[in-house]
Amino acid sequence: MQNIIHDDIEVATEEQQGAAIPEKEELLMREDELLRGLFAAESEKDNVDEIKKTLHVNRRGKTYFKFDVRPLDERELLACRKRATKYHDNPAGKRFPRIEGETDYALLRSLKIYTATTEEYKKLLWDNPAVLQKYNLINGYDVIDLVFFAGEKDAIIEQIDELSGFDNTDLENYAKN
Repeated sequence: MQNIIHDDIEVATEEQQGAAIPEKEELLMREDELLRGLFAAESEKDNVDEIKKTLHVNRRGKTYFKFDVRPLDERELLACRKRATKYHDNPAGKRFPRIEGETDYALLRSLKIYTATTEEYKKLLWDNPAVLQKYNLINGYDVIDLVFFAGEKDAIIEQIDELSGFDNTDLENYAKN
């Protein structure tokens, strides 16, 4: 058995390829395993409310409050970005789509935290009428800007990203191999 090498591309001979091709039954078993995994992953994504993490807001050794966050899907992230971005008329004319302008990253981060907060804690904290009235605010995400320091928001965003699969080193390692 020998490989044919041409311009740094290695091509296996027919004899080698035959040995590498799995049997039909083995392929069907792999397909069944893959499909079970695919369906399980989709089912878990649909039950996103069951995937959550409790975050505690601590400063100088004192816990002030806690709240739960959940993973965000891509549509939610895009909606947050769109809401935090200003759009301008296209210089080519009104019949062309508007163009993206500046993104308010402080607002984007607050929207991301607000969106990822579970409904229960949104009602208790960010959308609580007493809080909104006390600080004369209209939106729950404005409460987030009022309450958190930049570093705290960053730490919360990290937790949300991790839940949302952005820090999935297992998947990254699998993709490399």
